[in-house]
Parts: sequence; C-alpha cells; structure tokens
Amino acid sequence: MKKLTGLTNDDVIKSRELHGSNALKRTKTKGLLRRFIDNLGDPIIKILLIALGVQIVLTIGNVNYVEVIGILSAILISCTVSTVSEYKSEKAFEKLEADGLDATASVLRDGEIVKIPSTDIVVGDIVYLYSGEKIQADGTVIYGKIIADQSALNGESTEMHKIAGEDSGWELTSSHKVYRGSLILDGNAVMRVGRVGNDTYYGLVAKEVQNETRESPLKVRLAEFASQISKIGYIVAIVVGIAYLFSSLVVDNGFDYIKIIDAARDTRSFVSTLIRAFTLMITVIVVAAPEGLPMMVTVVLSANMKRMLSDNILVKKLVGIETAGSMNILFTDKTGTITEGKPKCDRFITVDGTYRTLTSLRERGEIFDLLNLSAKYNSDVTLGKDGMSGGNATDRAIYDFFASESTGNVEVVSKMPFNSERKYSFVTFKNSKTLIKGGAELLLPRMRNAVDREGNIVKLEVGRLYNEYREAASRGERVIAVAICHERNISELTFVALISMKDKIRACVKKSVGTVVRAGIQTVMVTGDSKDTAVAIAAECNIMNANASHIALDASEMRNMSDDEIKRILPRIRVISRALPQDKTRLVRISQEMNLVVGMTGDGINDAPSLKLADVGFAMGAGTDIAKSAADIVILDNSFNAISKTVLYGRTIFKSIRKFISFQLVMNLTACGVSLIGQFIGIDTPITIIQMLWVNIIMDTLGGLAFSGEPPLEYYMYEKPKSRNERILSSKMLSQILLCGAFTLGVCIAFLTSPAVTLIYPDEEKLYTAFYALFIFFGIFNCFVARCERMWILSNITKNVGFVLIMLTISAIQIMMIYFGGEVFRCVPLTLRELWFVISIAFLIIPFDVMRRVMAKLK
Repeated sequence: MKKLTGLTNDDVIKSRELHGSNALKRTKTKGLLRRFIDNLGDPIIKILLIALGVQIVLTIGNVNYVEVIGILSAILISCTVSTVSEYKSEKAFEKLEADGLDATASVLRDGEIVKIPSTDIVVGDIVYLYSGEKIQADGTVIYGKIIADQSALNGESTEMHKIAGEDSGWELTSSHKVYRGSLILDGNAVMRVGRVGNDTYYGLVAKEVQNETRESPLKVRLAEFASQISKIGYIVAIVVGIAYLFSSLVVDNGFDYIKIIDAARDTRSFVSTLIRAFTLMITVIVVAAPEGLPMMVTVVLSANMKRMLSDNILVKKLVGIETAGSMNILFTDKTGTITEGKPKCDRFITVDGTYRTLTSLRERGEIFDLLNLSAKYNSDVTLGKDGMSGGNATDRAIYDFFASESTGNVEVVSKMPFNSERKYSFVTFKNSKTLIKGGAELLLPRMRNAVDREGNIVKLEVGRLYNEYREAASRGERVIAVAICHERNISELTFVALISMKDKIRACVKKSVGTVVRAGIQTVMVTGDSKDTAVAIAAECNIMNANASHIALDASEMRNMSDDEIKRILPRIRVISRALPQDKTRLVRISQEMNLVVGMTGDGINDAPSLKLADVGFAMGAGTDIAKSAADIVILDNSFNAISKTVLYGRTIFKSIRKFISFQLVMNLTACGVSLIGQFIGIDTPITIIQMLWVNIIMDTLGGLAFSGEPPLEYYMYEKPKSRNERILSSKMLSQILLCGAFTLGVCIAFLTSPAVTLIYPDEEKLYTAFYALFIFFGIFNCFVARCERMWILSNITKNVGFVLIMLTISAIQIMMIYFGGEVFRCVPLTLRELWFVISIAFLIIPFDVMRRVMAKLK
C-alpha cells in the first residue's frame, strides 16, 4: 500500500469549511422559557388567559385578587408541569446524543496516528478501524478487511464483509463502503472518510426523525372542546349581562317607559348597573372556563406514566399514552415482539428422510459435512471467549446446533452475505465448491437434483420437499434451504437439506393480541419471514382469521399496488411478509390518509422514520438509540403484552378526562343558570365571588386530582376505538350533562324560592348559607355520578381511594366553613337538622341519575 500521510491542519480547516463537521446538527431545541410560552398557546389555557384579562380589565379599581390568583395558579401549574415534562424528554434525547459525542477515532494527521473526538473527523480523513469499535463516519475501505454489523442501519442482522476497493454511490450492500453507526465485529481496516455529520446515512435518519408530526388525537379533541366551551361561555355571559340590565332597568321599574329613561339618564346609577352587569359576565366566563382541565390532563397522564413504568413501559411523550388508547390500527414486528426472537433448529429434511438430533444427522455422511460447513462459514457468526457473536438469530441457531463439530482445514475464497432483497447468501471454498443458503420458497424452485450421504448426485423428489416445506410453514416455522451452487449459477442447484426452525411465541402474547383485537384495533404483523410462515404465526396468535376474510400480502405484491388499491383492502390486511423498512413508512402514511390513528413498533435505525411518522411509535428496549428517540413509548421488555397494557392505560386516561368534563360542565351549567335566573327572582348573588373561588377549587383542582386516579378497567378493552375526529362531548355525555345539570339547577332555584324551604331557614343569612352548602354537596354527589358509568354508583370505588379521600376532605372543609367561615364566606352556623336537610336534598341527584341510566338502558 502506498504510504499515507493523512490531512494537514490546513487541509482539515478547508475540508470542514467545505463539508462541515462530523457533529450531528439538530434543529434548534426550545429552552424552558420558549416551551412555557408555547404551552400558553394551548386552547384551554387561552380561554383562561382571556378570562383572566377580562377579570382584570373590566374590574379596574375593584379587582378580585383572590379570583385572579386562582386562575393564575391554574395556568402556572398546568404550563409548568407540561414544560418540565417536555424538557426532561428533550434532555433524555440529548443524553443519547452525548453518549455518541464521547466517542473517539484513530485518525492519520500529518503522518501520525492521533486519537481525536469523533466530532472532529472531516471528509478526506484517513481513519483506522479496529475490531470492537463503532464506525464514526461514512467512508471507503482503502486497506484491510473487516466484518461490520449494519443491522442498526438496514434492519439486516447479517453482518457485511468489507474489503478494500472502489465503487460509486452509497449503497448499504456495498462491500467497500462503511457507515457511521456500524459495529466492527472482526478484523482491522483503514478507510477514507467520504461523508460526515448529517450527510452520513445515520445523520440523514437522525435529521428526518426531528421533523414535527401531526397533532395527537387528544390535542385535536381538546382544541375543539376548548372552542365549544369558550363560545358557550361567552354566549351565556352576554345573556346573563343583558338579563341583569333588563331586570335592573326594565323589571325593577315596572316596565314603565318614563322610569326606564330616567334610570338610564342617571349616569352614576347607570354606570354602577353596567359595572355590576360586567362583573356578573366575568363571573360566568370564569366559571365556564375549565381551569382544572389542563392540569387534570397533565396530572392523569403523569400518574399513569408512573404506573406504566412498573409494567416495563417507558413513556417519553405524555400524550402518547392517550394516543395508544385511540389506536385504530397497529403495525407490529414479529421477531422479539410476537415471538421470543430465539429460533432453534427443529428438524433437518434431507433427500432420504427427516432428522431432529445431531447424532442421527451425523450418520448422513456428506450431507452432514456440507451442513456443518454451511453453518460455520456461510454466516457471520464468530465464536469467542464470551460465546457466539455476530450473525442473525437464524445463523446463530444453526451455528449453535453444529457448535461441537469441527470442519478441519477449510479455506474460504469468497462470501456474499445475506440481505433482505436478495434473500440468500453463499460461500465459495478453495475446492471451488459453493454453498448457498436462503429462503426455501426462493431456492426450492431452482433445485434440479440432490446429494446423498455418499456424496453422489441423485434424483430429487421435489414434490415431497414442497409438502415438507408447506407442513413446516403451516406450523409457523421458518424454513431455510441449503444447496450446492455450481459456478455461482443459482438457476440450477443441488439440494442438500431443508432446515426447519422454530421461534416460540412469547408467553401471554396470544391473550394480549386477542385483547387488542377484541378492542377493535386492527393488528397487522409486518415481518421479513415468508408468507406461509408469517400466516401460520399470525393465525396462532389470533392476528389472522381465515374465516374473517383476512388477507396476507407479500411486500413485493404490495409494491406493485397503488395507494388507492391498498386503501381498498387495508381493513382486511393482517400480514405483510418479506417487508422492508420503506414498506412500513408507506403503510403508516396510507393509514393516516384514511384518518386512522396509527401505531407502529420497531427497533432499528431504519425503523425510526416510520416510528416518528406514526401517531404513536413503540420502540423496543433492545433497539437502537435513534429508534428510541423517534418513538413515543419504549417497551423495555420487547413484549406485545406491554402494548396491550398501554392501550388500556390510554383508554383509561380518555375516560378520566370525559368523567371530569361531565362533572365540571354539570356544575358550570348550574352555576351559570343560577346567575342568570337569579336576576329575575330577586337574588343578585346567591353565591359570592369568594364562595365561587372555593367552588372553582372543587370543580377544578380537587376534582381533577380525584378523577386522575381512576383505575384501568378491563371492560374498556371491549369497546371500539374512537375516531380521530370524535368529539370529547359525545351525545351520551351531553344527555347526562343536560339532564343532571337541569335537575341540579331546578332543585337550586326551587330551594331559593320555595316557601317550604323558607320555613326551615327563616332568615336570609341561613338561607344563603344553606344554599352554599347545597351547591357544594351537589358538586360532591355529582362527582360520584360522573365517576361511574355503571348502574351501581360505587362500582370499583375501592380502586380509587384518592377519590374517596378527596370527597371526604371537601365535605369536612365545607362543614368547617359553615361553622367558622363567618362574614368572609357569608356563612352562619346551621343546626344538624338544617345541615342534614341540605345534604339529603343534594343526594337526590344520585337516584335521579340512576333512573336516567335505567331509562337509557330500556331505550
């Protein structure tokens, strides 16, 4: 080799100016302040900000600081929790990158080999590659040879032999090009750097996964809900303001036109009336604004995130949990997720029989020798002190079967490793014999004859082999063919054996898949296996049902179909075999165009784009850093069972949000209704602003905390997934809100106007105290009504102890207010009989709602 000197310092500077550095450039990350400001743009937060602004602007000189502090606290708590959570996720990703920045490389500079940080490598550098190291840039091998593991880049677990040479382009299958992120398993070499930083294959993928994806279903739904609530709040506020003005100017003046004019001309009185009307409008807007919703959503997501960690589910993005519960379709890997990912040789089918043990196979003479050679040399497995390394799971299983056997002195002339496009590999020995190994469905049609135990070429019964292959595939086994290839002509092969391999399905997978399928989530297995094997495994674990008109597609068939053709049959697809990473990305895109909420599993660098593009990406714990950073959720134990649990948690969260909203809107409806009707019955302030603050604390902060602890219930998995565009306010919810709200409002108005109630509470102070208590206890019992969907109102109450404790705490504080609140809370002590009467009236909401549920069932 010609003496190399490497780049000079001037060369390095010029190269860096021309091609850039080897650092991976990321899109500018948001700081804490920027993230906090962005979170203020949340639709619900906007409502609160408007309510806060109106409160301050329209009550200048008479600002209710307690109310302002209450709203401001809700905004700050929600935005701070969200900001810190997102910031932590960002820092976790930066840590993954920092791990890569610590790497060094041996580079030839000015004639000397020096160790430099990997980020200092430039195009044109001469880098020395050693066994056990990771390659830090893309380049061309100019001396030596290595075995490189590129599985993280291309999904192929078969390693590549890299030797010196030149070729054009940057194909991952090239024997001369090496790539950043690859691991050197064996050998030493020298490379010339051709691409650095974001121009490397690794960098291109890392850059791609930083692109923003579409909004999560939860954010879409909350945005629409915020719009609905704000409009309703403003409309009701305007109606209340107009009603108060009408009552003050028209009703109070006996509809006398002259008195009305005089009242309007009394500037001081009229301005006072206007200010009072504005104050009432502000109160309605504040009450209508769901202050506790952002915090409740954050709290419920965070609480479930901690629960999920104990189930080996690491949540990187909080909204990913709820998105999982909204999934319509899930594309899942097979190996390591559905199966254990540890295949074993089950049987060897030769020209003269089927054998399952090494002893019986050893008696096959030449056949055994050829299989032993293939196991040791037609793979990239190496045997060291720590056991086997390199190669894919299939190669390791075959090597392990023959590990105790020696091959003698054998010299390899050349090798061509396996890749997913070619579907086979071969090795040529010095005696000119070439052994080929690949998918049985690909090689069997090319078999013309066979070798027997003496090494003679004999007639081949192809029909028997096809029967054996189909039978093995029907059992979900992978079938590998080994043959002799003459002069590398793969059109005519001499059969050696079929190797049937079994990869056991993980424990509980069948049940977990059944749960997900029963939940209405279309589950599609995307695998590199043959169609027959994939279909058998899909049928065994409940993904595919022939009686349900399910279909399996080979990826090559899919590539010949248009997007519209795939859309027509997508609801029936359950298996995609022989799939490549780009097939995954296409499937996600097509599914999203059909407005489906898409889940995707993956573990390699090449899976990262589809994980990022999907609405919720599940990366496997054993996967690459880029896959994990692109995903929303990391399954630490690689198990499909964890995906099933994530769906359940996601549905629980959406249920909890709906329960909280149902409760809050019932109380909002009641509060707004009392404010409106109170103008016409001579009661200006049935609840004072300071009392309303306590009402808001109950409805928002404490109510949110109470509902955030709702347990995941198995029956949620019997429901169909929600459409991405489904509104939070369903027709069932609206029915409950309107009926329960109307009943609560009706009882409140009747309480304020009924002569019978006046007899119990003869003075105004006691009446208003009792009404305040009535409103609060209505809120407590409405919490119980909203919490449970079932007929028995206390169903599963013991699974949310926090809910019970919070309700008891609210009750205790309310009773203390009655007896010790005094003028601040406009309260006077009630007798036990008076208090019990109030609680009994409030309790009526429970039997009323039970009757509503019975009627709904009968309907």
